[in-house]
Amino acid sequence: MASKVHEQQTVVGAVDPSLGGSHARPSQLHREDDRPADPIGSWAPFGERYHLQRQLGRGGMASVHLASDAVLLREVAIKRIDPPAGFTPDPERFVGEAQITAQLDHPNIPPVHDLVLDGDAPYFVMKAVSGDTLADYLDQRPEVPRDSEVLDDLLVIFLKVCDAIAFAHSRGVVHRDLKPQNVMVDTFGRVYVMDWGLARVLPGSQAERVRVARRGFADDGSGTVSYMAPEQAQPLWRPIGPWTDVFALGALLYEIVSGHPPYFGESHAEVRELAARADIVPLENVVPGGHVPTALSRIVRKATEREPSQRYAGVSQLARDIERFRRGGLGFGSRRFEAGEIIVREGDHGQDAFVITHGKCVAYKTLDDRKVVLREMGPGDVFGEMAVFSSRPRSASVEALEATVVRVVGRHLLQEGLGLDTWMGAFVRALTDRFREVEEKLERLERSRTE
Repeated sequence: MASKVHEQQTVVGAVDPSLGGSHARPSQLHREDDRPADPIGSWAPFGERYHLQRQLGRGGMASVHLASDAVLLREVAIKRIDPPAGFTPDPERFVGEAQITAQLDHPNIPPVHDLVLDGDAPYFVMKAVSGDTLADYLDQRPEVPRDSEVLDDLLVIFLKVCDAIAFAHSRGVVHRDLKPQNVMVDTFGRVYVMDWGLARVLPGSQAERVRVARRGFADDGSGTVSYMAPEQAQPLWRPIGPWTDVFALGALLYEIVSGHPPYFGESHAEVRELAARADIVPLENVVPGGHVPTALSRIVRKATEREPSQRYAGVSQLARDIERFRRGGLGFGSRRFEAGEIIVREGDHGQDAFVITHGKCVAYKTLDDRKVVLREMGPGDVFGEMAVFSSRPRSASVEALEATVVRVVGRHLLQEGLGLDTWMGAFVRALTDRFREVEEKLERLERSRTE
């Protein structure tokens, strides 16, 4: 694939993840500007309670400062309207952002402590979050394909983001600008979804009482094009809703796995066109060697379908599949066998292996009409695995000694989860055949000894 710079530009994003003027024009792209930082104490409508320490960052229409709270004796972050020269601020929309965020009382969303309406320069006070953005976190771990431990750490972060967004959706709020820069991971591993400046309130929701009802704003293409759903990149093609955040979460997951966002282009316009078509190169084609667990690739594809109706019905369903992937479940089913029932029979062909979750079984072979017990098995033991990796008949029977419940592990599920159709799968199959050959030799020796 040609090397291209991916677009991290956003219509109203922020330099710091806690920033975000929510009313910039589409042509005003996210950028550092040349405005000097305020010297400490030069802007002081905070009274005697809040004392500015330093500026944390600046976005298109707002800036955020670290401050100390003289009453509660803690550090806080203060966000205030701070537009560049020539731009008219929109205090009502800024107030709406504060009110929306304040209603999202969730561990993975920084709380808003106070909102002060100071004429045309309102500001709100929120929890000060220190740490790295997810973008920084990914930059510090550039190796792709991901080491399994690193991938699992990233998926844990992703699931916490899902928790926050699922909660917001339950309150009728859509974020609309999910990206690594708007996710903070603090020094204790706590995860926060930041910058709700583009959030939309859905009709009839609990958050509808905010001063500015965001549902009245036109779909103007605001957002970050590298993670945009088609309905954002192509306004009025489809309505904005929770499914829009589902797509952005899929795009975020794409970057977690591959190391970069799903869209690349030479210009902002080109990337937006790709976003309008949801033209995403499959993960297997961008990760070196194509080493992507099939189940994880399938989750990303479903979350980033072009048609909203084809995506996950909600964030909880997406999170559920990620959790299953992490646990290795991959949708394995369960079966129950009563005492005396044969679970697998020697000589049969099968494509399933089994993991005992409850009960006891016995594995045995039949030699010259004699039942030769091989071993007894209990919870956690695995049997029938040869059938998953080989097309040969089963070499032993397994009978339930008592009521037994097993997880059924099908060959197709392992092919998806472990990539048995790759070179690694060929390696595993070769080892299986070797073990099978040794087993058959031992069986022939056993027969010759009894003759």
